[in-house]
Amino acid sequence: MLKATVIVHCLSATTGKEMENTMKTQLKINGLKIGINILIASTILTTGCAANMAANGQNGPDLNIVQQEKSRRDIERHLGAPESVLILENGHQVATYNVEARTKPNLLRAAGHGTMDLFTLGLWEVVGGPTEMYIGRRVSVAVEYDRNGQFMALKEV
Repeated sequence: MLKATVIVHCLSATTGKEMENTMKTQLKINGLKIGINILIASTILTTGCAANMAANGQNGPDLNIVQQEKSRRDIERHLGAPESVLILENGHQVATYNVEARTKPNLLRAAGHGTMDLFTLGLWEVVGGPTEMYIGRRVSVAVEYDRNGQFMALKEV
């Protein structure tokens, strides 16, 4: 019983300014730990997006294959529904499609993104992600069909 009383007395003697300083220091340490954990988590979650996009390329429709198709139904299977259709005086139709551009995988660009991710602790994704998204941008494609819906011409707008 005597030992417990002495410990309580010792603890109560450290109240006041010392206890306040200890608590402030502890709060700063906890805040720093939380900040570091958030930084690590965000780095893990975002790292690799730009590198992954560059390494895999974009899987848009292959316009060379689309040009080999003959009917409108087959072309729309590749390109989806048109955004607009213009009917010409001769009865032909020009359909405009908005499609994701097809890009080839680029391992050199992927290695560059990965290296920048490492050097900047993942902050490169703020620049690299949008850059890769722009490289894989959407393009408009105009396809001309005759009166019977058969393919005539294709051009990138």
